[in-house]
Amino acid sequence: MWMRMVCGFWMVMMVVPVIQAQEVVLTYRPYSDQDVRYHYPEELLRLVMARTEEKYGAAIVVQSDFSFSRDRTKLEIEKGQYLHVIAEAPKPGWEEDLLPVRIPIRKGIQGYRLFLIHKDNVDALKQVRTLEELKAFPTGSGVQWSTQVVMEQAGFDVVVGASYEGLFQMLDIGRFVTFGRGMNEIFDEYDAQKDMFPDLRIEETLALYIPLPTYFFVTPTRPELAHRIEEGLLAMIADGSFDTFFLQYHQEMIDKAQLSQRRIFRLPNSNLSNETPLLNPQFWYFPPQS
Repeated sequence: MWMRMVCGFWMVMMVVPVIQAQEVVLTYRPYSDQDVRYHYPEELLRLVMARTEEKYGAAIVVQSDFSFSRDRTKLEIEKGQYLHVIAEAPKPGWEEDLLPVRIPIRKGIQGYRLFLIHKDNVDALKQVRTLEELKAFPTGSGVQWSTQVVMEQAGFDVVVGASYEGLFQMLDIGRFVTFGRGMNEIFDEYDAQKDMFPDLRIEETLALYIPLPTYFFVTPTRPELAHRIEEGLLAMIADGSFDTFFLQYHQEMIDKAQLSQRRIFRLPNSNLSNETPLLNPQFWYFPPQS
């Protein structure tokens, strides 16, 4: 027994330095298991860490022990104690106060906004032919979402919900008519919510397009981490592995969205800085023309 305890002690002592030698990267923890929006960026971040390991050393990506609101998230990344990096669309103050890696990790597909609706409104929305007609329907948004400002500036009647989960209930009881979701989000969200809200539907004829990159935002206390992420992403783009991973996650969603069959209305995005790489075609997804 004594010998087994001694052997066990030395095995632990041998493992601890290996764990301590790894860089720990803390990323966002969603509020609920139904919130699947962060699966893709978390897995991509792991690939980036693995791709850059030879130059920067081993690193592990783990979720923070805490979940934060959007405003609190920004403050926590600024401090860099409980959160180091998050994938988000640009919002006022984020690019100035944090370290943005200006490579759109979703190739902008979340800017193609499809609508969750109640089944009672299917026929009414099929009649929409103009952006002004679409604006006549109240639309839902989370508080502090980047698209909230865009929709309000465009003249939509935006009804704000306090929580992500609560927005689906608000839609179900008629607090608003349309709930715009990125085409990378809407199908998984519908599957996750349809048992609880069986009267919800995915609208099939309309879409909004808002130029909307998702960047990795990094704590200013870890500038080397921002450099590492940028180098890893550029290396993956150069050898094609980024597009391969992107399509593994998103091809089915792209096919389901059938953008070529939809009437697409376009809105400008005042949240974007002059440094947004809008003119770099390898960073963006372009749907096929009908």
